[in-house]
Amino acid sequence: MSHDLMAVLQPVIDQLQIAIANDPALRSSLRQLVKSVLAFAEEPDGPEQRGPAAASTEGATMLGQTTLPTNGVAEPGLPVASTPELEQPNTEHPVANNEPPVDGVAKPLSRPASPSPLVRTYQPPIVRQSLPVTDADLPLIAERCRLKAEGARWAAARQRLLKEGADFDMAIEPGDRDIIARAKMLPDCFLWMCHRDKPMPADLTQYDELANCFDGAAAIVALLDQLLKDEAQEEGMFEQALDLAAEAQSALRLAITGMDGSGDSDQLKLFNWLRATGAEQQILIHRFMRKDDPADPKSWAQLQQRIQALEEKFHFGKHRVKRQKGLHSKLRYHIKLIHDNAGQERSHDWQKIAEAIEELVNEGLPPSNREIRDLLLPVLDDIPETLELPKNFKLVLREIDRFLSAIPTKPEAIIASEPIEEVRRAAELLRGQTIVLIGGDRRPLAAEALTQAFGLKELIWVEGRDQTYADFEPEVARPEVAIVILAIRWSRHGFGEVKAFCEKYGKPLVRLPGGYSPHQIAFHIVSQVGERLDKTGLIEA
Repeated sequence: MSHDLMAVLQPVIDQLQIAIANDPALRSSLRQLVKSVLAFAEEPDGPEQRGPAAASTEGATMLGQTTLPTNGVAEPGLPVASTPELEQPNTEHPVANNEPPVDGVAKPLSRPASPSPLVRTYQPPIVRQSLPVTDADLPLIAERCRLKAEGARWAAARQRLLKEGADFDMAIEPGDRDIIARAKMLPDCFLWMCHRDKPMPADLTQYDELANCFDGAAAIVALLDQLLKDEAQEEGMFEQALDLAAEAQSALRLAITGMDGSGDSDQLKLFNWLRATGAEQQILIHRFMRKDDPADPKSWAQLQQRIQALEEKFHFGKHRVKRQKGLHSKLRYHIKLIHDNAGQERSHDWQKIAEAIEELVNEGLPPSNREIRDLLLPVLDDIPETLELPKNFKLVLREIDRFLSAIPTKPEAIIASEPIEEVRRAAELLRGQTIVLIGGDRRPLAAEALTQAFGLKELIWVEGRDQTYADFEPEVARPEVAIVILAIRWSRHGFGEVKAFCEKYGKPLVRLPGGYSPHQIAFHIVSQVGERLDKTGLIEA
């Protein structure tokens, strides 16, 4: 039939198909017409004898196909036609059938007793990739694979319903109509597993296996599409997805060939996309890209679990990035409030900062993160003494302390140009004296700033993280030591433990809850032990 004639007839065929699908009476009349035509065509002496080639060609024509060679191979184990790809007509979907099943297979139409010259011969779908598959094709491949999974499940359910003698018009035809309509809405969507003349497997669970393999392919293709659009994905995740996609398409290919030995256009599209993407991005796809390295379609459940695990990992990472951005914004907002309202009580803001830092570290952000450190440094010494510090906030403060002990700090950043009253008073009490500071990591320039601000003879800084009692008791016991300062936030020793030694040797103990700035230390020295130092006569010393 010429292309011109087909172009004229195709709109008529489409309209007739729609009318048949929606008019049971018309379907019944057409069935009777077909029976009459078949009976009229019978010959008394038996059917016309024809060779295999003629029967094959006629069968293909009945299906709206042209017989083409199917021995082309794009890669070991991947069949592809050696001639241009043909568009599969939408008439290749389930056709209404009210004939009872025979030996588990429903007959598409009633046949006369003697053989008919119009023998239907199923032709497997011809699969050929004529155009390159691009990233933009992935969403449509995934959507077609999902529908094909539904088509495979419906094909199995349809056969079971026919075997059970279900009412065709009520139980089967609506499903046929639905799957046909949905396939027509997708470009190049040929539901070969629902073809009316498709050979039926003896074990209908093969349809379920095929459906699950299509589901796996759809899931990994959809994930690949998301990964390509997300630049913030975790390193190595795209390569993992490629490996899973290779396994999925290989398992799908074996499930398909187990049904009828044919191929599927979307399986081939996925294979070709994987091959092109691996070559373009120089990524080695480790397995399942060769005929002699097949994936087991029966392992679909384990494969789907691994795909789901990777998908959850991707979405968690994506949401984590979004949450971290929100928490950083929260930090900046409350730190700005503290900075803009210096000298005011901002416990609420500090509580919000502590909560945000706790969540950020729980999300996997290292306590030594530079952005958090840079945000906190300008207001670090303003942390309220009464603030209950969560564990992760303490870890962040510890890392900041380590950073400050290793990075030189300009003394002018620590010492105010005009000392406040508490600093002058502490200097009067401690000038020429020796003090012990327990806690954190020794900051050389911070120690120099304290020595200068208070006019000390010596500052003995005992790093309080890993030391035992034996490490700092001799320093507390030294007779020239005037006071002991415990930086409780950076020390592993409790206040009570240090206090016991101070009482043993008669040394005043200052509890330092905040930072090392001379202002803060002077305030706590004067408020906690100022009167005691006056009585001991250290001013005259």
